[in-house]
Amino acid sequence: MKGVIVYDSVYGNTELVAKMIAARLEAEGHSAQLLRVRDALKGRLEGDFMFMGSPTRLGSMTGRMRRFIKGIDWDSWGKRPVAAFDTEMDEVIAKDGASAAAKMHDLARSKGAKVHTPVLKVGVVAVRGPLSPGSEAGIGAYVSEFMSSITD
Repeated sequence: MKGVIVYDSVYGNTELVAKMIAARLEAEGHSAQLLRVRDALKGRLEGDFMFMGSPTRLGSMTGRMRRFIKGIDWDSWGKRPVAAFDTEMDEVIAKDGASAAAKMHDLARSKGAKVHTPVLKVGVVAVRGPLSPGSEAGIGAYVSEFMSSITD
């Protein structure tokens, strides 16, 4: 299967998560196309499933990611599965505060997308990173669970 990973990144943390998702997909025998959201806004998406990622900025996704989700032709994308992920400060995750992934999930679902629940929240130690210890294992487990849910 072919996955498309569309992401926005400010300090490079969300891009790193996108690359980890791609590596896990490839390790499981799938292909993965990484697209910065500004590039995805320009073209047509080709894949069997999609991951969308954004850093959490003031409790939400970036404006570019919002435009991307609103601009997708969800009718042509069909019912191909979509998963949302974000990066956010560890203390925000601990408080279960507003997150980009939850907002992306809800916006895509409101457009008719088949969105996977739960979302993936990846912690960062400080505003500019790095990713929290153990993030790679959590990302791998999430990707495996997502793929299992769409291939069973």
